[in-house]
Amino acid sequence: SAELCLLPALAALLPPLSGPGGPGPAEVGLGALPAELRAAVRALVGDLDALFTAMGLREESFAVGALSRIVAAELASYAPARNRRRTATNKASVVFVDRTLDLAGAVGHHGDNLAEKILSVLPKLPGHKTDVMVNMVELTALQSTDKVCNIIAPGCLAQPNDPAARALWESFMNLKQKEAVMEARRHLVEAASRENLPIKMSMGEVTPEQLSSYIKLFRNNLKALENHCGLLQLVLATVQTLKHPQTSKWDNFLAFERLLLQ
Repeated sequence: SAELCLLPALAALLPPLSGPGGPGPAEVGLGALPAELRAAVRALVGDLDALFTAMGLREESFAVGALSRIVAAELASYAPARNRRRTATNKASVVFVDRTLDLAGAVGHHGDNLAEKILSVLPKLPGHKTDVMVNMVELTALQSTDKVCNIIAPGCLAQPNDPAARALWESFMNLKQKEAVMEARRHLVEAASRENLPIKMSMGEVTPEQLSSYIKLFRNNLKALENHCGLLQLVLATVQTLKHPQTSKWDNFLAFERLLLQ
């Protein structure tokens, strides 16, 4: 999205957990890390430098955590980065935070965010760290009860060529779930109206069944399917997430967490 850039190639990069008798955080330098982790840190520094070069940034780095300090120090002394900082025109502050300092966050069920639920509940797209498989059977005449029907290629969340889908994904990330689901219905109704499909707009709460009934209007219209394929994939992801048994478990966990906090 406009505010969030993920680096999936480095998804496995985690700070080492220091055991008893191991070096203290202040003593660890790049040379003290295992060879594989050293290579990953250098790859991260190279990727960040390429990203900052593309953005014309001159960064000031801050670090929270032992590995973050190493990454920040490596970036500061990296020769191409030094050259870039001399000529770059835009200033930025960069904060590195060790992922192990927020392990509780990674297992929390924080809130009311549809994007977070979709990414947690639907199966991962093969070969990807940050995208999911969306079952597309509903858009076909195929009658299959197989949950992982692999005859039809899966859809996904990344829809860079569909402006409506991109706007809807921003809503999923930035709005509360109820508002995001209403946005999904609004986009679907607008798309159906443009294609002159016989859609009956209903007010009130949006249900997954209602969204499914709207999606089925596109099924026998190849031109409409082609025009709105990206949007339909995101709405199908919404329907499948809302119907998923893990979603009700999520809501239960969230209620328990709120009670514990109180």
